Amino acid sequence: MTARSQSQDDAVRLAKNRNACSAHIEAALDAVGMHDAAFTRIYAEAAIAHAATVDTRRAQGVERLTALAGMPITIKDNMDVAGEPTAAGSRVLAETASPAATDADVVKRLRTAGAIILGKTAMAELALSSVGLIEATGQLPNPLDPERVPGGSSCGAAVSVAVGAASAALGTDTGGSVQIPAALCGLVGFKPTASQISREGVVPLSQHLDSVGVIAHSVRCCRMVYEALAQNPATSFPDQVPRSIKGLRFAVPQNYVLNDLEPAVAAAFERTLSVLSKHGAVLQDIDLPAFDRVPDVYQGGGFSMAELYAWLRSRGSLTRSLISSRAYSRIEQGGVLLAADMLDRLSLRASLVESAAQQTSRWDALLMPTCPILPPFIRAVADDDGYNRYSMLLMRNTRVANVLDRCAVTLPVNDRDGLPVGMMLMGLRGQDDALLGIAEAVEGLLPRRIA
Repeated sequence: MTARSQSQDDAVRLAKNRNACSAHIEAALDAVGMHDAAFTRIYAEAAIAHAATVDTRRAQGVERLTALAGMPITIKDNMDVAGEPTAAGSRVLAETASPAATDADVVKRLRTAGAIILGKTAMAELALSSVGLIEATGQLPNPLDPERVPGGSSCGAAVSVAVGAASAALGTDTGGSVQIPAALCGLVGFKPTASQISREGVVPLSQHLDSVGVIAHSVRCCRMVYEALAQNPATSFPDQVPRSIKGLRFAVPQNYVLNDLEPAVAAAFERTLSVLSKHGAVLQDIDLPAFDRVPDVYQGGGFSMAELYAWLRSRGSLTRSLISSRAYSRIEQGGVLLAADMLDRLSLRASLVESAAQQTSRWDALLMPTCPILPPFIRAVADDDGYNRYSMLLMRNTRVANVLDRCAVTLPVNDRDGLPVGMMLMGLRGQDDALLGIAEAVEGLLPRRIA
């Protein structure tokens, strides 16, 4: 069975089999034990007890359970759990943050939907790296190739799904931190429009760019989790037969996102476009000037670093000795950004959101490679030059969705040697449901990687 189809069957299998949930959690905890570097906390006892309760309730058949009931889901280390400090992958918050008074909104909603919170996943320090290195250990291997990085900053989230510890994982995405690790680990990653999911109780990087997203083996699983987070819990399983892509209109931007692609990425992307065209999709090459202006939003560190600097300062969490040199060099840019420059960046971003919306309203989705490169080797990011170079390359395309306030999904379209390549479908702001439907239809046409 493929990894993707296995994930699609999780909810159905749990619903039909009397002791399936307990067995599923036992297998998930076994996977955790073999990949513990991907986790910062494991709630094993609570997960086992919850699974037993779900199995009992299903056996009694006295009530209809939601689609997420009994499903193991992990949450990123920047999401509050009541009674625990929220470290966000950093020493400074681990040592200065007070225990959270309540769960983050997204955690509350998962619990309400019946999901099992299996644990918290490791992340790049303060969500500041797209490479996926863990400050405490220096590296977290990619499950598909342990010599390569998994991508970040939601690296542990992606690894938890890839190794079978979780059916889905919550991450955050400010410039690609859900889509990048999903793409590099051969998974599906969904970044909703920022306003669709509450970020209350989530450590912020940028109030303007942050989104809470989902990583899973399938679009269908992402949709099920998204519906719970968006305060619309699934009470029935999504349609087994996705819509056809015949007649759907896809724009393929030719500027910015196709620059300097690695040959394997370019070849996988072109093969995927051919598949879509063969099945009746309408593809048109376009140029979007707004894309070329995206780097300007990040000049001088961009407004996101000013936002992070201010947030840390307000909590007395700018202790230099407790922050890595790589992270601090970025954070301190926010401390010197002039107010006038920050307002200029915000104004530019607003104008790009508007102009891109006008130029793309006729298309059902935009198509582009999620990352322009294959997962870098861990040794290639060991020094600062390699680390900074690859970190910027990995997020070059994905950050477009954040700047333009769009929803986006990355689908695995691996190269012929099995190395992970992602294709991003970008939808209009607020059209998350429509994009998920399109992505599921496209997913059904793609070759499935054997787990």
